[in-house]
This record gives sequence, C-alpha cells and structure tokens, in this order.
Amino acid sequence: MLAPVNRLCSGVLIAVVLTACSQDSASDAGGQAGQARADQNGQKGSVEGLEVSGPLSDDEGVALGQVKATPLINLNALVNKTVEEVDAVLGPPKDVGTDRISCVRFLPERVFFACEQEIRVYEHPQFEQIRIEFEDGHAAMVAVSGLPGDGPFEPTAALASVGVTLPDAPFHDNPALGMGAEPGDSVDRWEWGNASARLRIDGLEFRVRLSVVNSQWRRAKLELINNQPLTEAQTAKIKLPRGAEPPASSR
Repeated sequence: MLAPVNRLCSGVLIAVVLTACSQDSASDAGGQAGQARADQNGQKGSVEGLEVSGPLSDDEGVALGQVKATPLINLNALVNKTVEEVDAVLGPPKDVGTDRISCVRFLPERVFFACEQEIRVYEHPQFEQIRIEFEDGHAAMVAVSGLPGDGPFEPTAALASVGVTLPDAPFHDNPALGMGAEPGDSVDRWEWGNASARLRIDGLEFRVRLSVVNSQWRRAKLELINNQPLTEAQTAKIKLPRGAEPPASSR
C-alpha cells in the first residue's frame, strides 16, 4: 500500500529538483549575460556608486557640477572609493606604485600634508588607461586618458563623454608638454577650481582638469581631483617650507 505513495513523493521530488535546476540555470544565464555586458564596458564587478553625484542646481537655483554614469563608465563608483572597491569595479591594476610621501590641496594656496599615497593604473577597454591616486586609502584623484570622441576636440563634449557637467567657464592655458614631446606638439589645458566646478562627490569638493595634445581625442585626459578643505587631523600634518609659519586655518 505504501508503494503508490512512494512513487508520488518521488515524482514530486523530481519535479521540484528539475524546477530548482531550471531556475538556477536561468539565474546563472542572466548573471553571465550581465557579467558579459559589464566586462564589455570594463566593469569587473558590481558598482556601488550613485548613478548621479547630485543635482544640477541648489535650492537657490545656483548651477552645480554633476557626474552621471554613462554606458562607458560610472566615475561615481571610483571617486573617493577604497582600493578594494575600485579593484572590484576595474579589476586588478596593471601597475602599482607611489611618487611622493605627501598629498596636496589648493585652498587656494598650495598646501602639502603628510599622507599615505598609492597610485594604481588600470586597463580599460574604452580608454587608454585609468590612473587613480589613493590618499589614506581613498581615491583622491581619478584620471581617465584617451577620451572617446570624433571630429574637432571640444571641452564640453570631452567632459560629457565621461558624464561630467560643469557650470562655469574654466581657466585655459597652454603649458609645455615636457618629457616625450615631439616638435610641434601643442597642449591645451582647462582647469575648474572649487568655485567654478562646484562639484561635490560623496560630500567632498572636487576640482577638474582637462588636457589634450594636438587636439587629438586619444591624447586627451580628464582628472577629478579631491580639493576638500583639510580636516583638523590633516591640518596637523601640514608640511611647511623651511622657515614658514603654520597657517591659522586650512580654509
């Protein structure tokens, strides 16, 4: 008398197992497809950054800077993030090192303070490379080289290619290219300080620098640079030039 019950239970169990396996396969397929799309855009893992850094204007109608995620990159997932968070997005770096033992802010005077600095350079299928400088474990400078674009180089379009919108006109100059320059090379540089960028990411103020060699998109670079006024702890670590007096305030 128990045999029919056993056969029924076995049939139910097999159906449940088959359903679970089908769901797992669908889930795996969806996950693999999502990962394939992520890998195609250079994203190796989940992105925790906001899609938009903030509003385009404040409560008083003053225009603000903004960073939005684009199909190519979400800079909000990199700026001010930890090494582990950045590596989860971009994958392992191709190069790691450091080039100084201090960090800098422009407030507006240039101020150096002691910090732990690390530079990590990442490959990316959409750009030449992404260089990130970490200060005390957080990404303080994100530089994207080899911006995507066609036709004549134009600063606003260059910013938009990586999701950046800035409210005011920048300072423009033509600095020397330095080592590796070829005869006839010309550099254009645009800089937005705190007041003209009015860009906050994770509650921190950032200045922006855009540069290009010979107006060639592949030789263009965008830098988002933490320029938040120093905390009390950072102020205590200011490195003074020999004979200089300590500032009354970092602000």
